[in-house]
Amino acid sequence: MTWPALERLLAIVLVGWTMGLGVSPAAADALPPTVAAVIDYQRILRDSRAARAIRDQVESRRRLYQEEIAKEEQRLHEVDKDLAAQRNLLAPDAFDSKRQTFERDVAAVQRMAQERRRQLDQVAAVALGEVRSAMIEVVGELARSRGFNLVLPSSGLLLFSPEIDLTEEVLRRLDQQLPNIKVPDKVD
Repeated sequence: MTWPALERLLAIVLVGWTMGLGVSPAAADALPPTVAAVIDYQRILRDSRAARAIRDQVESRRRLYQEEIAKEEQRLHEVDKDLAAQRNLLAPDAFDSKRQTFERDVAAVQRMAQERRRQLDQVAAVALGEVRSAMIEVVGELARSRGFNLVLPSSGLLLFSPEIDLTEEVLRRLDQQLPNIKVPDKVD
């Protein structure tokens, strides 16, 4: 389940709970009282050390890939210029053959660029998944130690008391638990 979908589900559950939708008075008596907290999920994924390390590594790889692709594009540009100069010197069949080879090379470079972007997106998603898992573990530890039985993303709430905002503590603990993360080279 994606995080936005989870946020919506949690918001629906909270609204349903507060409005008493579908909960009989007898069932409501059987439920424990809700002790809620909130976190700024987006801020944690933006400001944690591990998330920053992921961004740095991904950007570094992106620059390397862009340099590689730029070299290939320059090579193709030179081949195209040479091919244009040979147009009137070569027999039509020979020129067509060279043109088709050139077009295959262009398509191969385009596929390589798309594959690099796809790989980068995949490895970044895997690394961010590790950050999310560690964050959920930290939030679970805080919930158990402080007695929260409901933790909601602050982005889905209209109003809440700053006293129930766990973001700073989650960031601090997450940075201690996962100060850095290595983005994998590839996803299996």
